[in-house]
Amino acid sequence: IMRLALIASLAVLIAAPAPAPALAHAPNARATYLGNEGVLVSRGDTKILFDAFYADGHGQYLLVPDDMANAMLKGEPPYDGVDAIFVSHVHGDHFSPAPALAYLRAQDNVVLYASVQIREAMLASGVDKDDPALARVKTFDLEPDIEPVSFSVGDLNISAAAVPHSGFLPDIQNFVWRVTLDDRTTVTHLGDAHPSVADFDRHADYFKERKSNMAFPPYWFLTSENGRTILKTYIQADHVVGVHVPASAAGRGDETRAEIGGDVFTDPGESREIPERSDE
Repeated sequence: IMRLALIASLAVLIAAPAPAPALAHAPNARATYLGNEGVLVSRGDTKILFDAFYADGHGQYLLVPDDMANAMLKGEPPYDGVDAIFVSHVHGDHFSPAPALAYLRAQDNVVLYASVQIREAMLASGVDKDDPALARVKTFDLEPDIEPVSFSVGDLNISAAAVPHSGFLPDIQNFVWRVTLDDRTTVTHLGDAHPSVADFDRHADYFKERKSNMAFPPYWFLTSENGRTILKTYIQADHVVGVHVPASAAGRGDETRAEIGGDVFTDPGESREIPERSDE
């Protein structure tokens, strides 16, 4: 009888499905602040950078600290294995040709996505049009009245809409990038978008088709009624972290968040876990 019981127990163990390996579930996504509007977003081995390569703080905004910039250039953790770079617009506190090209040459598998004005700025800086790095600069010529673009590359679902730059600078192409990592984590980076409800309502269906786990608007969206309306009605993110906060806020994050009335990044290196969708 004991032998039969043992055989029956072994049969149950053999028939039972094996537990899923621990690595089957990607670790929680995280956003790490670099400076001004620079953000690293990671989910497991999938990583992207927003507005990470710029050299002009205009005397008001934080540059990426040298140690972080050097670590990105060398591909050291947590900046190893970056899949893509996204640039919102051509201004020097968001993009500069020299650091961007240095990074593309050092990390020769990374692709940069941006407006056509970014490529023009690179060429104007003196880089040769046949430079291999430029082959990995993918650009789009979008205007506010043009339909957004959407496409997928590897583990990324990428889309961009043109929204006018704050202060109504019609000659500047400002992109609102929405990127989904591993079909699970969606983030939206607004660049220097102007908080005009009409400009977001123009693409209402596009914005509403995919909600965000986290959004990174310039901090003035948190301090204006129109900005808050846009975030609630169109971006619909589970969590919002403001960027483009003046350098004077560094070291006084809690005070700044209280003054602004919402979450913001103030110090390079600080990070936030990105929540899963509340309806998942």
